[in-house]
Amino acid sequence: MTTASRPHSSTTDSVLDTDVLVVGGGPVGMLVAAELALQQIRVVVVETRTELDIRPRAGTVHARSLSLLARRGYLPSTDPETIRRDPHGVRRTPFQFAAQPVLTISAPSVEPGPIAGIPQARLEAAFEERARALGARILRGHTVFALDVRDNAVVADVDDLAAKRSLRVHAEYVVGADGARSLVARTGDFPAHVYPATMNALAGLAFSETPGQIPPGWNPTPTGWTMHNPNPYGPARIVAMDFSGPLDHRPEPSAAEYRQRLEYVLGATPALSGVSHLTRFSDHGRFRTSLRDGRLLLAGDAAHSHYPLGGQGLNTGMQDAFGLGWRLARVITGRDRSEILDDYSRERVAVASAVVGNTVLQSRMMNPRTPELRDAVVAMLAVPVVHDALAQLISGQFQLGFQHDLVVTEAGGREHTLAELLREGRFVAIRPDDHTPVPDGPADAVVVTGKVTPDQAWTSALVRPDSYLAATL
Repeated sequence: MTTASRPHSSTTDSVLDTDVLVVGGGPVGMLVAAELALQQIRVVVVETRTELDIRPRAGTVHARSLSLLARRGYLPSTDPETIRRDPHGVRRTPFQFAAQPVLTISAPSVEPGPIAGIPQARLEAAFEERARALGARILRGHTVFALDVRDNAVVADVDDLAAKRSLRVHAEYVVGADGARSLVARTGDFPAHVYPATMNALAGLAFSETPGQIPPGWNPTPTGWTMHNPNPYGPARIVAMDFSGPLDHRPEPSAAEYRQRLEYVLGATPALSGVSHLTRFSDHGRFRTSLRDGRLLLAGDAAHSHYPLGGQGLNTGMQDAFGLGWRLARVITGRDRSEILDDYSRERVAVASAVVGNTVLQSRMMNPRTPELRDAVVAMLAVPVVHDALAQLISGQFQLGFQHDLVVTEAGGREHTLAELLREGRFVAIRPDDHTPVPDGPADAVVVTGKVTPDQAWTSALVRPDSYLAATL
């Protein structure tokens, strides 16, 4: 990546002008920044944390996200020889739904794979490194405390927590990647569909001193579930899910509460040591029914939050970032109309609705008081078409129009994979020869001519920067 964004301008030490302000520097916010900086957009990220959050969080990256990460070079893409040798192959990995081992996630062999385990902190670090290298300005240890939306800009008041001073940021657009309690969402008009919580849970790292007391994997009990990922090299991730009901308030979790919650769910006093990195969650679900209000946009948990099963929140958030970055860049540079940001909203709201809905279903299935629902859904998943549809939903592959990787071989023998062609985040036009037209598209699209492997249903195609088909002939 050699692209670098234009420098930011400062009228004084306390005023900063930029194209886009990203509020929240978790993995989604950092990826939005990297995608914008790739397009030479000036971007500032404001994040309260001074360093990476290494608490146990999502580590499952699903097929569609793996494909998108490979399109930008965060992961290796499939090499041309492998695509030619096995163009129609499928790779499969077993997975769970509502803690039941009833799913098989599949992905085409031309893509990186069905599932990979990548810690959230590692992804955030990679996105931040890329964003910084491309010229994004990252303000860690800073907090946005007010937003003023004006006709031609958004003005943000920011606290520099270490220096104990304030600065002001002027931006054309603001992206809220600031979590479920998003200031950006509260500032704008972002209606939401809400599923109230029915349970509460605590997760943390700890050493289990009595082997077998907390069974490995998912373990149902009369009051809920435990989940234990043993770690021979250090503390294990241990989760207690209490289905007695939601909490009236959500204080910072303590080691004492963590032990109490585990004891209640297990029915026995757990022998634990080295308790750390505690987090609290529930099955509360919410998705915003619009992700744009004028100059304000939402992505990640600010747009949708839900029961954290199977890493779907992180995956959906990363896909938000890939869908938003190129659109926002085109609007800011005047290459496209602002209405394409409404297209982003419509696309991602439909995805969020499906994701939040399936996590609500999983929670209801896991409730010890409703075994009939669990048994009924498990029975339905024995029907192949039902199973496959749900597996596609969980893995993000239910989103239509995605162009899988392929090889274009030019007349002189030079080869390109689609993943490589999309590396710089531009539209890609593909045609078999110089006489075949390509669909109308941006003037700066990459145009490549040659034989396509594997064969496609189209003769020529225009592929969006996020690898979805824009048009075909």
